[in-house]
Amino acid sequence: MESLQNEEQRRILMGFFKTGPGEYGEGDEFLGLKVPQTREVVKHVWKDFPLSEVPELLMSKWHEVRLCGLLILVAKFEKLTKRAAAKTPLECTEEAIRRRDEILTMYLQYAEQANNWDLVDLSVHKILGHWLLLPTMLPDGVVGQHKDYKIKVLDILSCSDPKPPNLGGSCLGDSGLWKQRMSIVCSWKTSQMGDPSWCLRYAEIHLHHPHDLMHKAVGWMLREMGKRVSMDLLREFLRQHAHEMPRTMLRYAIEKMPEQERQYWMNLTSNPSPKDEGNYVSKVIKYAGVPVPDFVERILKGDDEAMYYLLHDRLSHQLHERFEAYKNNLCDDYEDVIDDFFLYLRECGRYPYEPLKRIKKKEAFETWLLNTFRNYLSNRAETEGKGMSSQPNSEAQSPIVGEGSAGDEEKIRIVSQLIAYAHQVFYPRGRFIFLRSLLTMLNKQRAVPNKEMAEALDMSDLAYRVAVYRMKQNVRHFRNRLLKGETLRLDDEHRQMADNINCDSIHLYPTLFRIYLQSIDTLKTSIAVKHLRQQYLEERGFAVHEPDVDSPIRVRIPAFWSKLNRWLTT
Repeated sequence: MESLQNEEQRRILMGFFKTGPGEYGEGDEFLGLKVPQTREVVKHVWKDFPLSEVPELLMSKWHEVRLCGLLILVAKFEKLTKRAAAKTPLECTEEAIRRRDEILTMYLQYAEQANNWDLVDLSVHKILGHWLLLPTMLPDGVVGQHKDYKIKVLDILSCSDPKPPNLGGSCLGDSGLWKQRMSIVCSWKTSQMGDPSWCLRYAEIHLHHPHDLMHKAVGWMLREMGKRVSMDLLREFLRQHAHEMPRTMLRYAIEKMPEQERQYWMNLTSNPSPKDEGNYVSKVIKYAGVPVPDFVERILKGDDEAMYYLLHDRLSHQLHERFEAYKNNLCDDYEDVIDDFFLYLRECGRYPYEPLKRIKKKEAFETWLLNTFRNYLSNRAETEGKGMSSQPNSEAQSPIVGEGSAGDEEKIRIVSQLIAYAHQVFYPRGRFIFLRSLLTMLNKQRAVPNKEMAEALDMSDLAYRVAVYRMKQNVRHFRNRLLKGETLRLDDEHRQMADNINCDSIHLYPTLFRIYLQSIDTLKTSIAVKHLRQQYLEERGFAVHEPDVDSPIRVRIPAFWSKLNRWLTT
């Protein structure tokens, strides 16, 4: 490496990495090698380079030689994860686990030698970040996930715990900034693997860090978490903290968002939703380091949020890959399908999550869940595909007594009585959700997201989805009774509503919209719901569900009937 030194490049690098007096890289020495040159050296030597000699590279005065040592550790560590990538990590051999732990221990012992941002960023996520997701024998020699120990290691690096672990090196001193950067940049790997909990935990810890380099790192990791895992989760974090985040951190976090949304977050000066232990970011953080097999017991004990988190965050990318293979044969988008799958898992047995009881090996839970989702998609695509390829007057549903023989007039009568009776028997919140669902079904505008509507109704996301599920069950029951020729007991007010819909079915949409607005006033949270509608009107230029006066939505009952039945069976 010394034979490759370049004086001109050396001067450029010393300026770029701030090696002057008082700067963060003060006193660092460079050979003048570019990173690809260092990688080429590593490529030729890492296999035969003894691990015991790596510390000599890490202690070098030359920046590029220290980088070479770190990249050799990365190459050796990644070699020991090949089997973990091909099979379940818990099936790795004890020898591979022991050798990975040895590399990690060396990396942490010499962490102070990674004394600039490039040395940290090119190595920490591939060693420490990957180690967080793999089984370990540290600290007691027993193979396991050792969640508490992993959190302790990162807490030491972030200096939230003043007592260093038994790993060598010191917690603070000149290397404090770079160790703190390690604690957040390592989450790059965990986010890539679908686990946002580490990023959110240490982003909160470093939220008020004084150094600009940490602002950039935290914002960068939040942006990567949003891109790799969930933009909704990033927005939830911003709703809690954007008003107090350093401007550099916030700009990095929202860099890939549309201009209008970036301006919204940059101009946010107060917290619109006060932080509490019940917010979703806090719930995600509590899952930091929990291996997927351990979720089985949590879910069976009634932790619905654990299953919701697995589907929407931890395993979202793997589930989405399976969705892509079937999406052309499905009527709904990914988020709607995932919500329905969540309810399917919860409600398909005699008691919640009954199928999970039949899983013999917890280690197989992730595989079981992915295969179950694939089968669910296959069955749903087959059912919906038959409906989409059938004749215009046939229904995309499983056979129901009397459904196939119902003519247009009969369908109008059933729809009018169904809407009136559901409006009569549902409580205000269920009535509102029912009408909102019908309008969303008919309107091409994108409705207010379920998460925001649930918050406006003072409900959790989970409670809102369960309410929708139960509402569908009841409406399906009412529909089946009507198809069998039964009559529903309507009072005078709702009988008049049914007659009005029946006589003027082509203008069903404005009729539903008028009833929808009236239903808002019956809610205890009507002010919050009205505020949410007004917010969307100001941000997007239209009110959600608002009918277009110039070209009002005209409903064809046969088409609406088909949509309604498909909605009730998904």
